[in-house]
Amino acid sequence: MKNIFTILTLSITVSLVAQTHEITKHNGIKMEVNFIKTANNLVYYTLPQSAEEKSISQFAISQLQEKSKTEVKTISKKITLSGKADYNKVIVLKPSQTEGLQESGIITSFLGKTKGETNQSFLDEAEKRLKQNAALKGSPFIVIVSNKPKKLKAVMYTYK
Repeated sequence: MKNIFTILTLSITVSLVAQTHEITKHNGIKMEVNFIKTANNLVYYTLPQSAEEKSISQFAISQLQEKSKTEVKTISKKITLSGKADYNKVIVLKPSQTEGLQESGIITSFLGKTKGETNQSFLDEAEKRLKQNAALKGSPFIVIVSNKPKKLKAVMYTYK
């Protein structure tokens, strides 16, 4: 009976250890976690000593390493901006996708809507303007708060 209990305990322990992963953030910080899944630009995980599910933006993570296989998976590449011309690299996120990123300020802009301009073309131009302002300030991520004519506003995010 003791042998069966010992074997059962070891098999459960080995399966838990096999699920252990190491997350490496873009700022170099490493976290030991139990990886669950990736969905909607978020990485879901639990801490080894807890069962509470947590999430972090996939853009804050550089690599995910599975400890049992020493397999390394690249989650995202670090975005570096060199000026306003790199506005295409700026990513627009939803507020829920910013976990693990650091808020770096608010940008505002003015953009008048011309007569006959469609709503979609106005929204595209507004997004472009906000991305250019964020790239100029070196922030690779934005969350658009307001895209109304005469009141464009976004929150900028960078790596922690």
